[in-house]
Amino acid sequence: MLTRRSLIGGVGVALAAPSLLRAANSGERAFRVIRDGSDIGRHVLSVRRSGDDIQVAIDIELKVKILGITAYRYEMANREVWRDGKIISMDSKSNDDGDPAFCKIARAGDKLDVEGSIWSGQVPGNSVSTTYWSYDFLKSPLWISSADGDPLKVVTSKAGAGEVQGPNGPLATEKWTVKGEMDIDLHYVDREWVGLRFDAGGEDAIYMPEDVTQNTSAVWFNS
Repeated sequence: MLTRRSLIGGVGVALAAPSLLRAANSGERAFRVIRDGSDIGRHVLSVRRSGDDIQVAIDIELKVKILGITAYRYEMANREVWRDGKIISMDSKSNDDGDPAFCKIARAGDKLDVEGSIWSGQVPGNSVSTTYWSYDFLKSPLWISSADGDPLKVVTSKAGAGEVQGPNGPLATEKWTVKGEMDIDLHYVDREWVGLRFDAGGEDAIYMPEDVTQNTSAVWFNS
């Protein structure tokens, strides 16, 4: 049976010149999610700088069909606020084929208060969410599940050259592996998140970017 745990695992082109990266205040990335060769939905990420804060909106809608009938459905709406490279708050709600889940985060000094449908408690303030979009997330050893609040201990390592299918052909990427309490591959181009691979119920699922003309990392690294 497919579940969010099994399905999400967790969803060479120059993207912009450095001068443009420094000037960016908003960006968006949309992915098609492919499982066993079939398109099962979209993951849309939008980031916007407002003063010192970065506001993040993530919307996911997936459907797995068998013989034309929807056998599994997953939806998520997640809203985050980041400041100075640290998460300030999160409010995430999801529907895992009829089973609701949630995660709320609030910063409390150098700690984070987490309230989730699976786990609630405090974690170190340098923890990050399982939203992957910032290259700096790779530095953190603890990722908070944006679905249910579960704190996940991970080890990230650079795996060399990779490749994802972009809107106009293959993209040469920098590939990273994430192991421990997660097992996924992430792909970046010039610190820009462009791909994901994870095991989805025994089948590989991959993220394919619909467009690479906008930059989300530019908002993060904007000074």
